[in-house]
Amino acid sequence: MQKIKGSCLCGAVSFEVVNAFDKMFLCSCDQCRQITGSAFASNLFIAAERVSWLSGGADIVTYQMRGRDISKSFCRVCGSGVPWTSGDGSKMIVPAGSLHAEPKVAEKFRTFVSEQPSWSSCLDQVEAYQGFPP
Repeated sequence: MQKIKGSCLCGAVSFEVVNAFDKMFLCSCDQCRQITGSAFASNLFIAAERVSWLSGGADIVTYQMRGRDISKSFCRVCGSGVPWTSGDGSKMIVPAGSLHAEPKVAEKFRTFVSEQPSWSSCLDQVEAYQGFPP
């Protein structure tokens, strides 16, 4: 099975994962938007044993939201999201943006679209650039 690598922005935390993800959720719930600071979180789901840490285990911090089965792990050096374990421990949730290659995903879903802010639905209606605008 092909493996791909991922890391935080500064490289302090790195990992390797089998490139065969079960699901991808583009989640617009209030909590995912606050955790990411974006319109939605891009989370990939895979069996926990398919993720191997390469470096930086001591630099991982996990925030557990009180009263909900929502958590988020991040690098204590740069703040980037890194994989975290699901509530029951069977899955790892991998932030798609932390991967260094294109993930292979069996199923993709947009979730909590009822909580999606109106400003995030305009992505196809605004001018797009390959880099910064001139």
